[in-house]
Amino acid sequence: MIITNKKTHDTTHKTIQLFGGRLTKIRKAVISSLGEGCCLLTKEELIKKLKNKKINPDRSTIYRELQFLTKNHIILKNTISGKDYYEIPKDHHHHLICLKCSLIIKVDITNHLKKQEKQIAKQNQFNIINHSLEFYGYCHACGQAR
Repeated sequence: MIITNKKTHDTTHKTIQLFGGRLTKIRKAVISSLGEGCCLLTKEELIKKLKNKKINPDRSTIYRELQFLTKNHIILKNTISGKDYYEIPKDHHHHLICLKCSLIIKVDITNHLKKQEKQIAKQNQFNIINHSLEFYGYCHACGQAR
């Protein structure tokens, strides 16, 4: 739900209104910042991005915005190694996470997992609605330094 064009902006605005909210300047900036570049941002990284855009909301405002947007499925919250990260749900993907430098790399292995997910659901008579999968290890730079 990146706000980059009128159609996407309208969809995001309608979704927010549906849940009783308004598309405020801060809310729009949070969504826009999460949609830029890398896939995951901590609250602190998001605040830094906003400050670079000359937007300086207090931490409690950002906290409330992240809560509202997460609760209403406009953004996703992932907890990795005890830290909360936020992202725009563009596509279903997974992450490689470096245990040394905390580098997070987005990987798409969905096609390979779909068949296995169906098998697991069938074998266990379970209706799977979502899953989360992260891989932990060492990135190339940190692996070389070990």
